[in-house]
This record gives sequence, C-alpha cells and structure tokens, in this order.
Amino acid sequence: MIIKFFVTGGSGYLGRNVIQYALSQNENIIINALSRSNVSDEIILKAAGNIDKGRERVRIIRGHMNDENSLKEGLNGVNVIVHMAAKVQPYGYYEGHDKINVQGTSLLLSLVESLKTSNKPRFVHISSFTARLSDHFPIDLLPDWAPYSKSKCLSEKEILKSSFEDIIILRLGWLWGKDDNVLVPMLYNLCKNPIWKIIPKSQPLSITHITNACEAIYLSCITTNKNSKRVYEIEDYEGKVDMDDFLEFYVGSTYNIKPSRPFKTFRAPRWLVWGLFTCVESIPLLGYSKTWIFDGMNRECLLCLHKDYQLDSTKAKEEIGYSGIISKEQGIVDLAELAKKKFQTT
Repeated sequence: MIIKFFVTGGSGYLGRNVIQYALSQNENIIINALSRSNVSDEIILKAAGNIDKGRERVRIIRGHMNDENSLKEGLNGVNVIVHMAAKVQPYGYYEGHDKINVQGTSLLLSLVESLKTSNKPRFVHISSFTARLSDHFPIDLLPDWAPYSKSKCLSEKEILKSSFEDIIILRLGWLWGKDDNVLVPMLYNLCKNPIWKIIPKSQPLSITHITNACEAIYLSCITTNKNSKRVYEIEDYEGKVDMDDFLEFYVGSTYNIKPSRPFKTFRAPRWLVWGLFTCVESIPLLGYSKTWIFDGMNRECLLCLHKDYQLDSTKAKEEIGYSGIISKEQGIVDLAELAKKKFQTT
C-alpha cells in the first residue's frame, strides 16, 4: 500500500536525512516535498537519489510555509505530514522566527483541520528541547532575545490547543552527526574563542544523533495509535553528556583535531558572563544577537547551556518503540572515518 508523506523543511540538515531514511525504510513511501528554491530542490533530490529509485518517489512542491496554495498542494492525498521547516538560527529579530515557526505552523495545521475528509493525515511536528523555555519563563513573558526558543515554545502551544487530535510532537536534543552544517561549525568557532576557556560549566545536555532522530520521526509516522495528542522527547540512549565532552568529541571527530577544553581550575561566574552578553547585546545600532552572532555566544546560547533542558525518552521507547539505533561510540567512529577520508583528499 502506498504511503504518502508531505515533508516541510526537506532541504535542511534534518530534512534531507529524514527523506533519505524514510525512502530507505519502505519502498511504498512517496513524498511531496515543500521547496523554496532551485537550490533546495537539488538538495532534496540529491538526498533521495542515494536510495534506489528515490528521486522518482519525490515530488517537489514549490512554495514556503506562509504560502497557502503550495501547502494545499502538498497536502493533497497525503497520509502523514512531517513538519520540519523552521528558522533555526539562535539570533535575529523575533518577528522573523514567528512568521515561519509559529504563523507558518498555524497555517499548515488550520489547513489540515479544514480538509473535507474523514481520514485526515497525521501531523508530526518536529520541535526542540528549546521548547521547554516556558519551564523557565512565564508563557506570556517569553523573551524576544531568545527568538528560536520562544518560537518553538509558542508553535507547540498553537498545536496543542488545536481541535485536531492525531498529532505527535517530537522534541529533539542537540542534533549531531555526519554532514552537519548547522551546529558543528558553530562549535568549531566557539572552541577557538578565548572566552571558551573560562565559560561557566553547563548543565548536562541531551543530544540526539541525526539517525536516531530519523528513527523517531519514522516510527511516529507509522505507529497505529491515533486520536490523541502526544509529546515525545528523543535523546541518544546513553543519556546526558557534559558540554565540554560533547564539543571535544564532536568537533574533534569532525575536523580531525583536538579542540581546547576550558580551564579546570577557573571558570567565570555565570552572572558575570550573562551581564557581559546582556550589555553587548543592548548596544544601540550594533545589532548583536539581532543580525549576527559571534562564535555561538549570546544570551540564547547561554540559556541553552545553563538552564535545565534535559530530555527523557522513556515514553517514546514505550509507546512508539524508539531505541536509538546509533550509539555515541558508533557516531564518533563514523565521523572520524569521514574526517580521515576528507583530509586525505585535501
């Protein structure tokens, strides 16, 4: 039986991996993929091309998250929606994040609600550990200086108040793995910054290997349990890691280097670093944290490190059969092998 997906955000780091993974798991899966440009088209089709007859099973839908007509076209006849499209940068004016992450999500969900069919598609929304921002701030006082976190928190709120029931929200940890063009370059720059040596010690982090994220998303699409809103948290099965260790093994394996670690005997107090970043971000006309970011350092990044955003995958393991098929050790080995091949050819 043909299973038809509508995928948003398919050209992103997670999106292209999800497309490849889903096509590899079931030859009866076909995909409508929302794409905003020719460049995005090629990224999506290249990912599909790694699977036998994969390109033939993907149809490009040209449009974006605020384009009602393209969303309607993508929804035509689908069984599952995998909604990954988002503005992910941890800086910028909140309005830009709200337009895509909140308003775009609301529009897509309203179109699903209005479908004139008794067999509506499941809505799988890909969220983030940062959606737990409301654990630390009142929901009506979420700070604009944490635009990504605020938008993910509010997009979840919009989804959970929907009258539509067949909804799964997946909160992913810090995504890592091969071909990462989002987090690892930021961490690489961070470890070269002198401030990294004295950065306050972080809370333990929940990390999620890209393949484990794909596993959880695929399982959410095929599970037979319906008619209930569910929120699952997804992390690697080894549990939490220290930020210092995460940066060392992730950056080290990806770039074939030994990154510096913070000093063991001295860490700047959190209040001092927080105050410094707050002052710099508040300088008029500088645009810091609004139009650019310096080596992964701003208040939103600090918030993600120094507040408790830890996840628990127990519910996902019990209800959808999530296991975390890639171990941390295997992920490191894969990265090291890729780095070795890369540096041998350069």
